[in-house]
Amino acid sequence: MAEFLMVFGAMFILGLILVGFLMIPILIANARGICGGEKTTITILSWMGIFFGITWIIAIVLSLVWRGECGMRESNLDKLEKLSRLYHNKSISREEYNEIKSRLLSRE
Repeated sequence: MAEFLMVFGAMFILGLILVGFLMIPILIANARGICGGEKTTITILSWMGIFFGITWIIAIVLSLVWRGECGMRESNLDKLEKLSRLYHNKSISREEYNEIKSRLLSRE
């Protein structure tokens, strides 16, 4: 019985190490702000690494190559709203407000 518990304990610890190892690409993707379909692809490839090791390598490469834009992309409308708040709080002058506003509107 003691041998069984030792073998079971060793297998459990190895399983935890494997899961931690497989989570590395997913953790990198989270840290870089990757979301949506890209994150799903990385997650699937990472977990498929249990069966096919090459997919884990592909997942790690993708998590390092793809750009993370989740939550970082700000629309011009959001920027204009912030600009308006700055102007109404008298944090910027009318000239600064008009200059920045014209730059934002010309980017569309």
